[in-house]
Amino acid sequence: MQTRKVEKSAGVALLMLLMMLSPAQAAAYNCSAPPSFDNFDVNSCCRTPEINLGNVPQKCQQHVNQLKSANPKYPAYAHLCYPECIYRETGALINGRLQMDKVREYLQEHVHRRDREVVPHIVRSFDTCRKNIHGHLKSANLESYKVLPQGCSPYAAMLYSCVNAETFLNCPAKLWKSDEKCLVAKEFAQQCNPLPHVPLPIS
Repeated sequence: MQTRKVEKSAGVALLMLLMMLSPAQAAAYNCSAPPSFDNFDVNSCCRTPEINLGNVPQKCQQHVNQLKSANPKYPAYAHLCYPECIYRETGALINGRLQMDKVREYLQEHVHRRDREVVPHIVRSFDTCRKNIHGHLKSANLESYKVLPQGCSPYAAMLYSCVNAETFLNCPAKLWKSDEKCLVAKEFAQQCNPLPHVPLPIS
């Protein structure tokens, strides 16, 4: 019991120290060598709000399993085309473009009441990622990304990964776990994984 109290006090002291550090004093990471977290689940640092997707996941699982690129060794949600199906079925993606009004409306209606205050943060992540990815398209003189052999454009999957990363970096205090490893993960991501937080296609 005494040891746990000491460890907790040390953790609090470290947290306070990190909060007082200026950006210039923050740890400089080797981006090619991510910190070792052993078996710690970094995804647990920012709790995912509860959202009722109805039968959409089942529809998209069936859709992905019908694709020639489907691999029975992996779950449907790991497929590149799964996010495109989710966004399309929820009305957020129309003709390959993200509809911010639909995103906002769907989240407000389907996120659990206890997590409703988180919706503006997620909407902001969507908007930030959308603008960044569209900026890349414009700079590359592209209207859209071409359909890949997997059976879809990478656009939705890029948005999905970017929104997750952006929400993680700007996680509301209500959902954030104040853990030393979580702080290290956030600092590493801030330094080494800039927007859009995913590799950009060449074309």
